[in-house]
Amino acid sequence: MTYPLPDDTRGIVDPVAMMRYVDFARSPAGDELDGIVEWFWSVAWALPEGVVHDQQVLNHPAGNVSIGTLDDAGTPLDPAEGRVYGVMTGVGQRRLTVAGWTVAARTTVGGLGVILDAPARTAVDAQLTFAAALPGIDGDALVADVCGETTNASRVAVLRAGLEALVSRRSPALVAEAREVAAIAAMAERDRSVMRLSQLADAAGCSVRTLQRLFDVHVGINPSFVIRRWRIIEAAEAARSALDRNEDWRGWASVAGDLGYADQAHLTRDFRRHLGTTPSAYLARLEPSTTDPVDAFDGPSGREDS
Repeated sequence: MTYPLPDDTRGIVDPVAMMRYVDFARSPAGDELDGIVEWFWSVAWALPEGVVHDQQVLNHPAGNVSIGTLDDAGTPLDPAEGRVYGVMTGVGQRRLTVAGWTVAARTTVGGLGVILDAPARTAVDAQLTFAAALPGIDGDALVADVCGETTNASRVAVLRAGLEALVSRRSPALVAEAREVAAIAAMAERDRSVMRLSQLADAAGCSVRTLQRLFDVHVGINPSFVIRRWRIIEAAEAARSALDRNEDWRGWASVAGDLGYADQAHLTRDFRRHLGTTPSAYLARLEPSTTDPVDAFDGPSGREDS
């Protein structure tokens, strides 16, 4: 059976396999969170006894505000718990077991500092409790309200309202600055000609030092990292898409050229830094498995009351 992919699968390692296990949905941030939250996402799953799915993610250079019934190691949580994730510089791995759900807000690349009301650098490679990360709101009450809902759509609505209330209490100047940073960061994502920090600073109309300070507060990591992360995510997506469509693989040298790299060696260097492996090894990992235990499973239940 074939399951639909979300519109943007960048960063999800082998999303085709993931969709065989989960019901996945995204919804818009809404006007009040525009420029601070990129989108809301949710997953629900019900796996057969003994089936475990390990999902790798090359995270976007952004944060996530998440409420769910499993921790990253696959241990059930009862009741569900809330966590705020900063930018993760490595490859993340999340284990799905039994049945459960998660709803989350993915911040813009620039929105995390507003959510935290603290420099985003304090959350890099960290997962924080709501109590530690979200001053100004009752995190326990928000989690309880989300858990009181029976569908992921309604859970997302409650989470959205909670974050809208949180952002409304932040300094308007801080919120406006975060939106400006998010717009600058979007240039690094969308303009493939931007490969260096100085180019992004010029496009933003500020000095390199000013741009680094703004990213320290609102993103958490250096703008150079953001530029490179987007290029590696695009390179990985190009490989996956070619396999999914059974297309002839054009080769990594061609991908390097498309993404503005001087040569394949520079792409390989960044690939190792961000994914911890070579491009060729990554491509081999994407080859379909013949021993996937989900072959005996007819896919996600589609139930919203898990």
